[in-house]
Amino acid sequence: MRTLAFLLAIVLILNNGCVISPRRTVNSTTGSGGSNSEFSLSASPTSQVITAGSSGTYTISVTAVNGFTGTVSLSASSTSSNIVASLNPTSITGGTGSAVLTVSTTSTTPSGSVTVTVTAADTNNSVSQNVSVTATVQGGASTVGGVISAASATVPTGCISAPAGSTAQRVSFPATPATQGFTATFAATPSSSAMNAALGFFAPASSGQSALSSLISFSPTGVIQVRDGDTFVPSAVPYAAGETYQFRLVENLPATTYSVSVTPPGATEISLGANLQVPSDQRGSTTFTGLGILANAPESATLMVCNFSLQ
Repeated sequence: MRTLAFLLAIVLILNNGCVISPRRTVNSTTGSGGSNSEFSLSASPTSQVITAGSSGTYTISVTAVNGFTGTVSLSASSTSSNIVASLNPTSITGGTGSAVLTVSTTSTTPSGSVTVTVTAADTNNSVSQNVSVTATVQGGASTVGGVISAASATVPTGCISAPAGSTAQRVSFPATPATQGFTATFAATPSSSAMNAALGFFAPASSGQSALSSLISFSPTGVIQVRDGDTFVPSAVPYAAGETYQFRLVENLPATTYSVSVTPPGATEISLGANLQVPSDQRGSTTFTGLGILANAPESATLMVCNFSLQ
């Protein structure tokens, strides 16, 4: 009888589709959290540079899978106690939606990379998923002062921002560069993956006014271009919205040439060009007076440059 009762219990369980399932967790450190049977989780951008004393934002997206319409709770944690990570909103209803992750620093936050992990959980069904982003904290620019142009938008300390359609935004050099040339380093962040924006240097024109000649371009085709003489040359380096690119530019004033390289997020330094000719309107210049950036399109897009340094 006991054997018969046991067999009958097994049959009842199978017929009623009863399944005991442990809690499921999906982890990711790449910015796209993959998906489980209920929802997928992703982040954009996956990394960015934040100047100490300011904040950076990331978009956290939850997408329903298999018709999921439940509520997902969001929480954030970081590997550093020197930053604050917050989410708005802290839950997504209906299965699909997005939240803004804000990573805030103070002026005393040490430089370095911090990992922030966002957890999305459906507690009713014991399902959760993680996605991680990176915040690289850098000190404010000590070599260059504040923004010179009155048209500049409000941006973090040590940064300048050029909204599309505005005039060229500028940071003046703190001192005249050496006549043999200089090395400039800076971080640039485009807000769109199809921008028409460029940056370069101001040189005194014959009229006494400063003339800006662009050397680096974030092109509408989605790649970084560099100027060789009076022509922009496409590179094989693509760019993405919200990602930060570290540039190093070496100018040889007597030879009227320059070399430039870029370090994309999570990658090593890549040469964009060596011994390129400076634009014709700046050949013969013995000095430059400042860094300038200009964004033409698309509407509402911006190009931000931070942590400019001159040697």
